[in-house]
Amino acid sequence: MIKQEAHPKSFPKGRTFACNSLPLGKGWGWAFILLFISCQKDIEVKLPDAKPKICVDGKIEPGLPPFVILTHNMPYFGTTNLNALQNMFVHNAVVKISNGTTAETLSEYCSASLPDSLLPIVAAFTGVDTVALKSFNYCLYTTFNTAVWGAVGATYNLTIDVDGKSLTSSTRILNPVPLDSTWFRYIKVNNAGDSLGFVFAHINEPEPEGDCYRWLAMRKGKDQSFIAPIGSVFDDKFVNGQSFDFAYNRGSIPNSPAPDDNNEEEGYFKIGDTVIVKYCTIERATFDFFRQVDVAVYSQGNPFAAPTSVPSNVYPKENALGVWCGYGTFMDTVVFK
Repeated sequence: MIKQEAHPKSFPKGRTFACNSLPLGKGWGWAFILLFISCQKDIEVKLPDAKPKICVDGKIEPGLPPFVILTHNMPYFGTTNLNALQNMFVHNAVVKISNGTTAETLSEYCSASLPDSLLPIVAAFTGVDTVALKSFNYCLYTTFNTAVWGAVGATYNLTIDVDGKSLTSSTRILNPVPLDSTWFRYIKVNNAGDSLGFVFAHINEPEPEGDCYRWLAMRKGKDQSFIAPIGSVFDDKFVNGQSFDFAYNRGSIPNSPAPDDNNEEEGYFKIGDTVIVKYCTIERATFDFFRQVDVAVYSQGNPFAAPTSVPSNVYPKENALGVWCGYGTFMDTVVFK
């Protein structure tokens, strides 16, 4: 069907015209003009109010304290000014952690009340840089009792009592799976003549099937925390028991204003970088959570993307969102030279 635009003086406003070429007989080149009248109507959709939930962002690693960030959820079209974001944090919650031997109540700490000397430590935990921590009162729950710090093989039960709700979750720190080797591979040269590339690694993936992993990396002297690129998690469904090479690009914090996250170096490591790789063995629930987070982030702005529901391992799910995860970590360093 060939669509033609009608002359504005020929037909009334609000009508659409389509012409079809139909072979009605010898000598006929055109058939009939079909007229369709189209209507426009404003439709108002009343969105249901979002059910208040507690959002949990917690993790624990070997040799490190647990940390838990609690926030309120927000309506999709809600106000997002600085004051609204500050009010998202949940205060005065009773947050407890137990490893089966020791139980401990976590204390709440906010960046506005911490000395500047401790902000780099908080930045490493949260992924929020020290400048933002000084200008924004960022709050988390943790403990300095080393008896409940992370240990490989241990299971950590989390309970949260707040706003009349009781939430629970559990995670285990699995045995780390080491990378056989890591190295830098050149991909291209930027306009300044610097070599750019990715971190490559070789792994001998162990059996049995069902292992899940997450990749994070930090540039020494440039990044204040470990950053996961999009697609940071994978499982061994297709590589179980195999020996293979794989690679990752450089991730960035959301909405990063850094020049190298907004120019031709975006996604690449650079000659001279010292990159610390954190390769984590994770539980299936953690894998499912971060995989769906990546899908949601990747599809932002796409009008044809299907709605994404991010699974949570915090219960009951009608009152909570988020993840409580244990990382079995293997660390390695790559010098780009």
